[in-house]
Amino acid sequence: MAWSGNGKIRAVKDTNQEVLDRGSLIELLVQRARQASDLRLVIEAAAGFTAAVAILVLGPPLRFPLAALAFAFGAFGAWGILDRETGDDTRAARTPVILARRLVAAMGAVAAVLGGVGIFFGLLGTWIS
Repeated sequence: MAWSGNGKIRAVKDTNQEVLDRGSLIELLVQRARQASDLRLVIEAAAGFTAAVAILVLGPPLRFPLAALAFAFGAFGAWGILDRETGDDTRAARTPVILARRLVAAMGAVAAVLGGVGIFFGLLGTWIS
């Protein structure tokens, strides 16, 4: 979707609000992944996983929570790619892809939660009472 003009931005916001009114954040992410192009999903997966490795190698402050959040971003792209691959006709060919999709979703969710909690406690700092 092109981002030129306020009308398109408003349409995206309205769509997001409709999904959140009817469902959950998970449904919003599923919708976003299914609407994205193949190229965008590949770029998100590659950028997320590359950023996670780069953050761990470079070692900035809060490197583990930041790497976890980057990994979650990459997992979103990987999940979207695997979701497209489940359209295969044969059940036997779909089963490993479905299992991989579930594994990537679980790892992405855990990474997002750990990243968010890690950032929170990292910014909170040490409290001595």
